[in-house]
Amino acid sequence: RRWLSGRKRPETSHQKRALGIFGSEYELPAHQWSLFEKTLSVLGPFEELTRKMSSGDALASDVIPAVTVLMRILTSETDEDHGIKTMKKTLAAAVKRRLSDGETNPMYCIATLLDPRYKDRFFSNSDTATEAKEMLMLELWRMSTGEADKQEDLGEPPVRKLRKVQASSSLDSLFDEIAGERESTSQGLAPVGGAIQLETYLGETTTAREENPLQYWGAHRVRFPILAQMSKRYLSAPCSSVDSERLFSSMSHIADEKRSRLTAENAEKLLFNLPLTYTK
Repeated sequence: RRWLSGRKRPETSHQKRALGIFGSEYELPAHQWSLFEKTLSVLGPFEELTRKMSSGDALASDVIPAVTVLMRILTSETDEDHGIKTMKKTLAAAVKRRLSDGETNPMYCIATLLDPRYKDRFFSNSDTATEAKEMLMLELWRMSTGEADKQEDLGEPPVRKLRKVQASSSLDSLFDEIAGERESTSQGLAPVGGAIQLETYLGETTTAREENPLQYWGAHRVRFPILAQMSKRYLSAPCSSVDSERLFSSMSHIADEKRSRLTAENAEKLLFNLPLTYTK
């Protein structure tokens, strides 16, 4: 379990040597190490995506693509699946039972569509992609009928500064494969108002996974003003509460009994790395 969680991971050769000695002493089958390697190859993407979802730059738009990639890994059959088929089926059923409702949640659906890295390519099927676009069209209609939303400043989204995703991710090729094999299904939408922008936007190719989606909308806010305005609302939402919980935990290192004169204002500035201005 320590190996899978990434804590002080020892060298694989040392692990294999120790388990080999243990197996020879207790007459365990020789194929056990091969089974361990197959198990790790299946559980590895879970660890990688969990770390991604727990990071400070994870967005609500990352949820549906992550589930799609996991289901692709767990449902694909290869010659190396001997001994782990039951495990893969059990994991696939668990992922579908626990996470498949994301495609019915408007926040996740609209955020995924507005992320230029994913758009409508990562939904489980064309029907769910169409339903997601209907949610987005409804939101576009609501925005078009509100004069306050029309006058809202369309400056570059300043909400979050995202770090680039590591380009060495072992799942990058699978993300690219899914993004490239599915064509947009937006042709059936009526080209009225914001739908024209949506048609054009979805018809273009997706951006690289390591690109910053907010920078994309900052650069394309003139071409797609309504979509850029909506992206500030949906791409500012995190996909989990891990980062906020981590932030609250760090507060315990700032506000303690040794800082009895620390004001609430200065504590907030220290927590959020804001400039301190001391007054006499």
